[in-house]
Amino acid sequence: MVKMHMSRLIALSLAGKTAHAAVPQYLAPSQDINFPTSDSAANPLQRLGANGPWYAGPNIFGLSPEVPENCRVDRAAYISRHGSRYPDQGAYDEWLSMYKRFQNTNYTARGSLSFLSSWRPVLTNPALQMAMENPTGAKESYDLGYTLRTRYPELYREGDEFMVWANNYTRVLQTASMFVRGFLGFAASQKGSVVSVTSRGFPGNVGDTLAPSDMCPNFEDLEGGDHKTTWDSIWIPPIQQRLQALVDGSLILTASDVNQIPYLCGFESHITGRLSPWCDVLTDEELKQYEYSNDLRYYYGVGPGTDLPKKMMTPFLNALVGLLESESVKGTKADGTAFELPKLLVSFLNDGQLTELVTASGVFDAQLPLSALEKDENRLWVGSRYVSMRGTIAFERLNCTVGDDSNKSTGPISVLPNPTPSTSVGRATYVRVRLNDAVYPIPSCRNGPESSCKLSDYAKYVAEKYTAEGDWTTNCNITVTANTPTRVKGASFFTDLSKPWLTRLAV
Repeated sequence: MVKMHMSRLIALSLAGKTAHAAVPQYLAPSQDINFPTSDSAANPLQRLGANGPWYAGPNIFGLSPEVPENCRVDRAAYISRHGSRYPDQGAYDEWLSMYKRFQNTNYTARGSLSFLSSWRPVLTNPALQMAMENPTGAKESYDLGYTLRTRYPELYREGDEFMVWANNYTRVLQTASMFVRGFLGFAASQKGSVVSVTSRGFPGNVGDTLAPSDMCPNFEDLEGGDHKTTWDSIWIPPIQQRLQALVDGSLILTASDVNQIPYLCGFESHITGRLSPWCDVLTDEELKQYEYSNDLRYYYGVGPGTDLPKKMMTPFLNALVGLLESESVKGTKADGTAFELPKLLVSFLNDGQLTELVTASGVFDAQLPLSALEKDENRLWVGSRYVSMRGTIAFERLNCTVGDDSNKSTGPISVLPNPTPSTSVGRATYVRVRLNDAVYPIPSCRNGPESSCKLSDYAKYVAEKYTAEGDWTTNCNITVTANTPTRVKGASFFTDLSKPWLTRLAV
């Protein structure tokens, strides 16, 4: 009896400690892209919101990304934005407009702007490059494939077919293809494929794609609205004035020019693979102000500060969690044959959908509304940490050996490091969320190892949120036809490849 009591006490004491199995010594680096300092800032590429290359998020909660001791990851789902890319036509047109002004105006620029007269946009063949994934994006995507293959060796068996899913958008499909090559290596062309998910034109796929807002008539991305406009009117003018003092002559720097500087810093750097001279212009504090503007853009554009946009990916999340709850999932191919859903489920989409999914996940439930008048230095909502190029949210299912208190819905459970024959033990499953590899807990559910959430509790949380948000079709004002589902399916494309809006592509 005393021996059993001591074992219980030891188990309880260890439950409150950070315990991990032997940490693997990975060959894959934690950070795939170098982040050089510039003449004016220590970390210019890490303050660019959605416009900088991928970087491993900071461990702001002090939660190790390693698997907790006596747990193993037996399923995982990764949802990633496309990798670094070339600009869209609209942004490139702005660059060309700046270039023409810089070339056709009489002025002399000094200091950090001394390069203006010789600067030109870095695209060498815009017709081919426009909006496509660039070389840094290809590296980010390939590296992610290699990293996940070596991070989760038990989730794939050599020789099995492997497929991923991607929004039918060229740069997203390019990212997915490069990921599969990094994951499978030379076997990619024989065993790998990408399922392209078309998000428009089919009444049957309403609320059942990787870009559900495309079929939602009421959806509108306000891109931060008045909140961003107000903040931009605060942070931009002092920088505009400071930089104008470096210019003699008739060249007038506009607010738009200032807002383009961080954008150019990021894009030119990941297009060329070299730090752009635009990264030498703004200080760390000025870049933080730009970063906050980007945060307002997403928070009040498609994030928690919205009504309808934040609901767009909840059906997808609800379906995804259902798949994570299953031990084995069978799907149907286009030819009617069966396949087993990969234990590592990977899909690719765009920045807006990623933000909507991150919002739905619950990790930012404790974030108070962001101010338009003053930068919140202590905010959790920092887009650079999740919606960067190749930004990623991951859901890991943890299968753990636990004590007999694992059925509790609240409070930490006992993870048993060395259970004895007299100890009452069992197994339980939990889920933890990672943004750009960093672990983010669900504020209302931290009852598992390392602040993870019991999977059944998380499933209940997501289902209740889905119900509370109301009928998705009604919210969107969908025109109902004979093919419109009575209840949107969220993510049936993972298991039913026979639908006409799905196309399986070779790598």
